[in-house]
Amino acid sequence: MRKIKDLDVNELHKVVERVKFLRSMGCSYGKIVDIIADEYRLRLSKATVIRWCKGTHDPFNRIKRIVTEPSPELSYVIGVYLGDGSIHRKSNGKYLIKLKVIDEEFAKAFAESLQRLGVKTTVGLESDSTRVDRFYVEGSNKTLFQLLSSSKETLFSLSERYPVQFLRGFFDSEGFPTVNAGKTFDVKVGVVNSDVQVLKFAKKLLKELGIRSRMVKLYSKGHEFTIRGEVYTSNVDMFVLWISRFGDVVSFYENVGFTATRKSEKLRRAIELKESYPPAEAIRRWLIEYEKRGRGYVKRANLFKPPINSQREGAAGGSWPSPGGVWYGKDTREKEG
Repeated sequence: MRKIKDLDVNELHKVVERVKFLRSMGCSYGKIVDIIADEYRLRLSKATVIRWCKGTHDPFNRIKRIVTEPSPELSYVIGVYLGDGSIHRKSNGKYLIKLKVIDEEFAKAFAESLQRLGVKTTVGLESDSTRVDRFYVEGSNKTLFQLLSSSKETLFSLSERYPVQFLRGFFDSEGFPTVNAGKTFDVKVGVVNSDVQVLKFAKKLLKELGIRSRMVKLYSKGHEFTIRGEVYTSNVDMFVLWISRFGDVVSFYENVGFTATRKSEKLRRAIELKESYPPAEAIRRWLIEYEKRGRGYVKRANLFKPPINSQREGAAGGSWPSPGGVWYGKDTREKEG
């Protein structure tokens, strides 16, 4: 038997209206309790029914109303939730929507979307000696918690009216640009997730925007990888959705893009070099600005103090992207933030 706190807002509305209707038909309070228990598998006290019928208590007083109709903000929040976001119901009655990421711009964008939906949020910086510092976003709202707890089909239907915002939220969470500056100069965009259903939905929305992509398995359950010297074992199969053709990468950058500066600037600069120079020159200029670490590239710390022989070239080559960025390779670090 359920309790009132187990109901979502829409179901609670139905129960309250049903209670009032039964009372208007002459049913006793005790009889109403039995009918509601039978029809809704819901345990109501006789005192609660009396208060509802007499109007001395409004069960919605403690529920913060938010916008749950399809909107750009809701699509973005759903995209983030299906990536790095999470929800948690606490024993004190709070229904939390949470996010922890390394990019301040991303954290602020998520917080602003929550606030526009009507959810009061807190943003802060969490320091941890065992890993990089992360920005956290935390809001509490039962209605949004229950909406995000819905089936993926429901979340997809709410998101598809605003595909760009959903994709932005999802790629902000799980996506990354990657550059090959070896024998050739190539740039791709990927997004990693273990849920094939979510990746197929993202692929569908990309296709509707004219952006082609392909999904491949990144690694299988049981795969071992190392993060900061610690060996971990994956308990799921992991997949990556690649946007590989250069025209599609450009279209992604122009129509979807990343919120985080370190991702957006890395992608922008790689596209700029590939469009403007032959491969060898693009590689040379890229390596002036970025250095190889592991399987990926990060911004050089001495970017604004380039070698003497590159100072003139740097000035002629346009603006330098702002410093920053973390290592990206083909493991779970790709999807951090």
